This record gives sequence, structure tokens and C-alpha cells, in this order.
Amino acid sequence: MTGMFGLVSKKRSGRKLRGRDLYLGMYYLQHRAQDFCGVGWGDEKRLNQPLIHKGFVREKFPMERLQGLKGNFFIGSVATDRQPLPEVSQQGGLILGYDGNVINHRKLMKGFMRKGKTFTDYCNPGDVKDTALISKIIASETSFEQGIEKLIEKIEGDFAIVSLTKQGVYAARGWGRKPLILGEKENVYAVSSESNSFINTNMKIVGDVEPGEIVLLNKEGIHSVKKFDLKPIKYGTFEWIYTAYPTSVIDGKSVAQVRMSIGKLLAKNYPIDADIVSPVPNSGRWHAIGYAQESGIPYEEVFSRYDYSDRSFTPRDQALRDFEAKTKLIPIEEIIKGKRIVLIDDSIVRGTQILNQSERLKKLGAEEVHARIACPPLMYACKYGKTTKKDMDCLARRMPVSEIQGKLGLDSLKYATVEMLEEAIGYSREKLCLSCWG
Repeated sequence: MTGMFGLVSKKRSGRKLRGRDLYLGMYYLQHRAQDFCGVGWGDEKRLNQPLIHKGFVREKFPMERLQGLKGNFFIGSVATDRQPLPEVSQQGGLILGYDGNVINHRKLMKGFMRKGKTFTDYCNPGDVKDTALISKIIASETSFEQGIEKLIEKIEGDFAIVSLTKQGVYAARGWGRKPLILGEKENVYAVSSESNSFINTNMKIVGDVEPGEIVLLNKEGIHSVKKFDLKPIKYGTFEWIYTAYPTSVIDGKSVAQVRMSIGKLLAKNYPIDADIVSPVPNSGRWHAIGYAQESGIPYEEVFSRYDYSDRSFTPRDQALRDFEAKTKLIPIEEIIKGKRIVLIDDSIVRGTQILNQSERLKKLGAEEVHARIACPPLMYACKYGKTTKKDMDCLARRMPVSEIQGKLGLDSLKYATVEMLEEAIGYSREKLCLSCWG
């Protein structure tokens, strides 16, 4: 996953405020990725070599450092690979951030290699990331708009792009799975992977970069410069279920409200006699609040999530995912003992988290543990993301729900349905990406 933030300032003065906005814009996307962070900046005359570091925004780009950057145009990325990437071309150069997945990566790479194209900083073809490939495709054309048109023609997959150029900050969106939101305040225009970046920077949401749209942010404002008629449009369902931060608004839908609605629908459709409704924090929290509100069962958190832990889904290595899942939650025995608990989580992929926690709850004296899951059983690795590698990684692919309940040591197990997702999000299934549920 990647979080991208672009900023254009009308004035060159006010570097402290601009640096603060850039810092907070990146900082409030940190939940999307924790491996690398990077910054690019410039103006109509010059683009500077981007700074990219391994680690967190707070550590690598403190506000004071960003306040020293000169220019009117800025982009920042938090990502699982090195971003944003620079590219010199007949367009005059660009610095590009990217979120998405190129399914036909290998085929496109071979085509570039046959033409004698090279990729800086890589030694093996298998090491070349999607970001480097996409920047080559875009930079090979005479304008950014033509580059996006070429990208649409070439790739299988989906994308969202924020790119720094001497014309300003471009934002482009593919078929809809990866969000981009536009914001503004006096003398400042911005684009972000999530509107969470705007709240504490006092920006208001202007709208979304629509699927198939290219938008240019410059000192004169926000301009829609091209719109492709892409079909089929598919919004990223998992953004509302898990990925996005609860305070964000994605394609006009509040993430927190969607999650509460899913929880309420789970309570209506799968009632249970219990003493406590508890989330697997943090991703299950807003679903659990909705379940508690609808069911009337008291909401109590039986786990405290340690504040300095990471998300257990985002690490690329399975051993790291398992370790994070086992260590990030600390149970509260005094709340658990003798209680019938409804445990709410966003999803079950491999089953690691629910298995660990249901076993712990029973050992600590829980009388019953029931699980309610905020999406249908996951059956396929996501073609548009990279964390789940193979279909067989999905527990529901290997066994039916009745067996999953027994394997995870649960007294009952129920999943949300596609119909519930349609009702909670407010889009029909024709507009929702449902590929990982088949």
C-alpha cells in the first residue's frame, strides 16, 4: 500500500505553515505503509532530487526539516517501496508517487528490456518495482496526459498517481480501486490518498479525483484536464472495511459510518445472547460500535492495542505478520473472565489473528467466544494488492465456514454478506470491487 500527498502553495512565503501542512499530510497517511517515506519539491523552474528514507515520517522528516524546503510544489509518499521516484524525460522531468498493482508487470518489463531501456538502482529484472515501471511509461510520452493514456492502454491492474512536475502537481486515477481526494484552504491546494490528511490542516474537501480523471493542481487552482471513459469502474471496497483511517471520507462515504452500518447489519442478521461486544482493535472498533448499538449488548474492549505496534496485515513477510498479530494486543483478564464475548473483526484472511485471540480469551476464562466478521469469506488473493500472495493463503479457500469455526475455537462464526456491504456503503455490487470474494 501507499499513501500520497500533494501540495501547491500560491505564495512562496509562509514556509513554516507550508512545511506543517506537508508534514501533517504525510503523517496522517502513515497507517497505509511504514517501510519508506519520501518528499519531492520544486517550482516552475526547477525540480529537486527527492529525499527518500526507510522508516517513519516523524523520524525522517520532522516538521522543521520540511519547513526548510523552498518552492511552490510538493509531494510526499509513505510506501512499501522507495517513493517518490524521479524521471527525466522530454516532458522536462517528473517525480512520481504511485499506489496500485500492475498485474502484467513481467510482460511490460520484458518489453522495456527488449527496447534497451534501463532502470536505475536495480540489478535484477525481478527487483524493478511497479513505481519504476509506471514512471518509465508516463515519461516516455511528450506530456503527462499522454503518459497516463499510454499507461491505461498498457497495464492490467489499477492505479492512483500523484506526480510533481514544473507545471504543478498532477493527480491521476485508474478504474477506482485506489482513492484520491482533493482539498483546499486559503492559498493552498492539496490532493491526498485519504481526506484524513485534511482535517487537522484545516482544509476542506473539494471532491474526489474521479475514476479515469487527470487533475492538475497549480497556483491558479484545481483543474480537471482530462477524463477517460474507463469501464468497468470498481471502487475499492476494502478501503471502507479496513484500509482507510476511520475519520476519512472515501468517494463521498464516511469510513466510520460505513463500518458502523456493517456492524449494525451483522447484529440484525446474526443476533446472539452475550455479555460483551468487543473489537479486535483497531480495525474492528467501528464495526463493533455499530454491533453494540444495534444489539444493545454493552461495548467493552477486552484487548488493549499497544500504541507502538504496527498493523499486522501490512508487513510483506508472513513471519513478521504473525509476530505482529501475537504481540500487538494485550488482554484485560478482569473483563474477560466468565463473560460471553462477541468478537468483531474486519476480516479473516489466514486466520492468524482470530485464532490467537480466541485461544487467549478461552484460557483467560471467557465462557463463550463468538466472532462476527465485517466482510464475506475471502477466497482469492487480491490482484490489486500484494500482501496476500496466493489464493491458498486464504483460510476460507481451504475449508468451509463450519470447519473454520472449529479450527479457530469459536462458539459461533458469521460473516457479512455482499448484500450487507452494498447497503452499508451505498453502492451496488456492480460498482464495488469484489474480486477477492469471488
